[in-house]
Amino acid sequence: MNKKVKVFYIKIDMLAWILFFPLCVFLITGCSSYSTMKKKTKRMIRDYKAPDEDLKKRVAIAFFENKTDFAGKGLKENFLMDLVESIKTSCQDILVLVPDDPEYPDDLSNLPRKASGLIDNFDLAKTGRELGLNAVVSGAITEITNHKETRGILWFKDIHNFVQVQVMTEVYDTQTGAKLLDRSYTRKIEDEDIDILYGDGSYYDLTDQTGKISIHIINDALKSIAADMGEQICETVVLQPWKGYITSTFAEKVLISSGEKVGIAPGDIFDVYDCNGVFKGTEKHRFFIPGLKTGEIEITAVYPDHAVGVLSSGQNIQAGGSISPKD
Repeated sequence: MNKKVKVFYIKIDMLAWILFFPLCVFLITGCSSYSTMKKKTKRMIRDYKAPDEDLKKRVAIAFFENKTDFAGKGLKENFLMDLVESIKTSCQDILVLVPDDPEYPDDLSNLPRKASGLIDNFDLAKTGRELGLNAVVSGAITEITNHKETRGILWFKDIHNFVQVQVMTEVYDTQTGAKLLDRSYTRKIEDEDIDILYGDGSYYDLTDQTGKISIHIINDALKSIAADMGEQICETVVLQPWKGYITSTFAEKVLISSGEKVGIAPGDIFDVYDCNGVFKGTEKHRFFIPGLKTGEIEITAVYPDHAVGVLSSGQNIQAGGSISPKD
């Protein structure tokens, strides 16, 4: 092969690469842009509506643990603020109670637990009923790690630093004690901040000290998780029918643990259901069994967090029974 032919083939290879490379970039960035746009569009079209629009559900955010080595850095507190904001934005008809709320009940400061350390779902449901809650949310920040990955092709390979954050959550239904949601959320974000400033004004190189992770990267990951988790909690809770609970009875009068804050008003009529049956599952887990309708009550007096009603039909109305709006 003569010299001119070689030069010709070299030029052809270069021309093919020049034309092919922008196409690769377009496909990569285009797919990424489409994915981002699709995700944003998905969030824009979501409009969760409760089946009982006149009554607001009460959801309590219980104790969230930080099981990582990054304790005392405000991560849990910031995450909870973002999570509550996400829930409120996704579902405006949900009342959210958080640990720093002045009205936060002391009974949720220390969740009931079994000898194994797991949350006692049955006792938690009983506590939630007495507090007029429809669901209780718990969870933990379980992982914050960083690692390096080699990415790219051929001579474009490079070492990238990634931070991985994982948070799990559980949503308990107060009517049955069952879990409405049990899920872990993971985010892996590339940390491009090679030089990170210490508190004393000095710097360190993240590429050389893999044990160091910038806090703002962790917060970014947690904020992203909180957004998705809040939407999922909202979607899970809002589709459940509203339930209230009878906490005590006296003659024909009944006291329920929901009041003016959730939208109950004098004259409202509710169906009453037996909700004291118990089912024993595996590993000694217990659950409430929703029962049959036992009567009706009419609300006569309403207060911020409770209401009083009188029996209008039926009999054998007991504490622990559940109520729902009459059709």
